[in-house]
Amino acid sequence: MKHDFHQRRENRIAGAEEKASKNEAESDRLYQLSQKMADAIPMGQPILIGHHSEKSDRRYRDKISGAMKRSVEANNKAAYYAEKADSIKNNDAIFSDDPEAVEQLEEKLNSLKEMQGFMKAANNCIRKDDKTAFLKLKYGNDEMWEELIHDKFGGKGFAHFTLTNNSANIRRIEKRLLALKKQGQTVAVDAVINGVRILENRAANRLQLFFNGKPLQEVITQLKQHGFRWCRSEEAWQRHISNNALYWSRIIAGMVKA
Repeated sequence: MKHDFHQRRENRIAGAEEKASKNEAESDRLYQLSQKMADAIPMGQPILIGHHSEKSDRRYRDKISGAMKRSVEANNKAAYYAEKADSIKNNDAIFSDDPEAVEQLEEKLNSLKEMQGFMKAANNCIRKDDKTAFLKLKYGNDEMWEELIHDKFGGKGFAHFTLTNNSANIRRIEKRLLALKKQGQTVAVDAVINGVRILENRAANRLQLFFNGKPLQEVITQLKQHGFRWCRSEEAWQRHISNNALYWSRIIAGMVKA
């Protein structure tokens, strides 16, 4: 199967929107059904206790309640999938299986480093009370100066934790970049253990296990416990590529009788 990061993203959005639309339509259908059923009961008509119609009347009213309940549930599902579609659209995170991931991470890293340098230079200007030098900085302006010279979090300027957090993000992205570049320099894993094929599908950023038929229940239990999920389209058990995923794939494949 050809893996296209952007196409898969669009498919996920389309899938969520389709489910939202179907559940919304089902919610409307069930609501209309419950209203139509309720209209058949005369307004204010109580259940006639002891009458021969009591049992059938109760069942009928239970069906009305059931239809309304399912309508609400379908409406909630529609809202969930609509929110999921919006979440995917607005997610600007950089995913490792994006073919432009390295370039995007490098841009983000440069931006964070630039901001780190600016915050340090800004704090230095504030310590020296040198507004002229501050305004010469790339992001320096009068409004920011007025905000930074007032005590916040126990001092003036950018708080220490702001620089610390930004520095941590720099190290995190540097680590991701190093791992992605290193991965690109190695040969993808494609091995067979006890008849189980272990494939490092880098195009999809998934470590995949292919079994000859359905695995035994104890093997499935181990797969699920260690993060593997069945992918029908790939006909494989898979999870995101990592050293941990590769370790457990070999352990699990070793459980299978050849």
